[in-house]
Amino acid sequence: MKTISIREMKAHWAEVEAQVQGGEIFEVLNRGRPTVRIISAAPRPILKWDDHLLTATPVKGSSGQKAVQEDRGGRW
Repeated sequence: MKTISIREMKAHWAEVEAQVQGGEIFEVLNRGRPTVRIISAAPRPILKWDDHLLTATPVKGSSGQKAVQEDRGGRW
């Protein structure tokens, strides 16, 4: 774990962010005292749903295109 002052963190944020994304942990000091730790967020799992179109609920009633045409009222 690395320590860094608030001033250094603000001045070098891009470098700090890159290191955090690489797994480094930073402890931020305010007037010499630790105030926060910056750690990488856990990545969200990617949802794989190969048959999403097959399992989708079919639209009942009027189509979306018909609804848009009715809403326009002949304006376009």
